[in-house]
Amino acid sequence: MSSTNRGGQRSPADFYPTPAWCVRRVLEATQLPGGIWLEPCAGQGAIVRATQQLRQDVSWRALEIRASCVSDLAQCLPRRNIEIADFFQWRPDRRYDVLMTNPPYGSAEQFLTVGLDVAAHVVLLLRLNFLASARRAHLMRSRPPDVYVLPNRPSFSGRGTDSVEYAWFHWGPGTRDRGSIVVLPPTAVEERSSIGTSTSSSASPPTQRDQRPNNRLQRTALPRRS
Repeated sequence: MSSTNRGGQRSPADFYPTPAWCVRRVLEATQLPGGIWLEPCAGQGAIVRATQQLRQDVSWRALEIRASCVSDLAQCLPRRNIEIADFFQWRPDRRYDVLMTNPPYGSAEQFLTVGLDVAAHVVLLLRLNFLASARRAHLMRSRPPDVYVLPNRPSFSGRGTDSVEYAWFHWGPGTRDRGSIVVLPPTAVEERSSIGTSTSSSASPPTQRDQRPNNRLQRTALPRRS
């Protein structure tokens, strides 16, 4: 997902690799369960690779609509864990512990609604203003997420940062009255400039500075439903 140059030419299949530092920040801040995780629009495996740097208790299944991405994904996953398929037509054979992805521009809500049916936890990288839509108001009020705000704007193209703010939205199992807003710690420019979106499996590991305790996060409760 990217909003840069809206109205202009977009990347084919809305392919915008997720910077590794974005993934590190949300994994440091959350207590997602281990187990079998699903990446339904895996691309070249940016989210998978970044997660593998920090989590040893996760086994990934990757879906991608473009067959050209198989060779890149096979560098970080067994071929049996990779499937070329359209997520919206795909039929899962199990319920996943976590679905985590950066969904394509324009279909984020569909990824959410389908994702809630196939995974216990759904974690999506979205524009922060995904919260502010009358069309989604009922969904947000009936299934309020936890929102992890990235204080630094990501660069999805390598040509400067995006034009809007982004956050990770996390929907967990069960029902509740409200979610929370967490402002994640800023990320140093050196880490944001690293090759974390490379297709190489030798991306730089997180530094000691990256291992931040969760109690440094700024947390604000979303208002209760009236």
